[in-house]
Amino acid sequence: MFINPINSMFFCLPYFYSFQLPQPLVKEEASDTEKEQTVDNIQEQTNASGIVRGKGQLWSKEEVDNLVKYYKQYHGDWKKVIKHLKGRNISQCSQKFRKLQDQDKRTKRKWSSMEDKILLESYEQHGRQWIKIAEKLPGRTSKQVRDRYVNQINPILNHQEWSEEEDQIIMKQFQQNGPHWAQIAKQLNNRSENQVKNRFYYTIHKKYNGELHPYLKIQN
Repeated sequence: MFINPINSMFFCLPYFYSFQLPQPLVKEEASDTEKEQTVDNIQEQTNASGIVRGKGQLWSKEEVDNLVKYYKQYHGDWKKVIKHLKGRNISQCSQKFRKLQDQDKRTKRKWSSMEDKILLESYEQHGRQWIKIAEKLPGRTSKQVRDRYVNQINPILNHQEWSEEEDQIIMKQFQQNGPHWAQIAKQLNNRSENQVKNRFYYTIHKKYNGELHPYLKIQN
């Protein structure tokens, strides 16, 4: 230590000493067991009741029945619904319920004459606004409505016997462009895309009577 007699200040001479620099941290790779545990933790979800269930757990019939029952009972209050569905959270329940609704809408029951009448009248009023038309037909989706009109009950559809010329056009267009039935139908006289597809896969096949299916010939 050095003392300045004029200004009574103290100066400390530095001491030099060696020190070790900190080593960069190297992240250790997790073991297989730890990786499996991490994946399990990600896939698991906990509901309000504190019950843990795997994310991809299949729904049982009892769970589905309870989901519908308590949804109606509590008028869609999911916080109350999940109390009766151990291991399910709000997100799982709401998504499952929406899927059930979609399944109900996609009913494949036979179309009634009354439904066809409503569909025709609604088309006159709304045109190709299939969603609006479907609202007048409970249990039918906009896709079902569209397919029914375009392929079945459109008044301008040609339901006459198929001609050899039409068959040749279908084969030629298929060879050139593939199974684009809507485009092929435009080359014919008021035939729907569904009519064309069915004609190709079923009727034309029978016409060849024992020969290789035309579709397979083209593909080869």
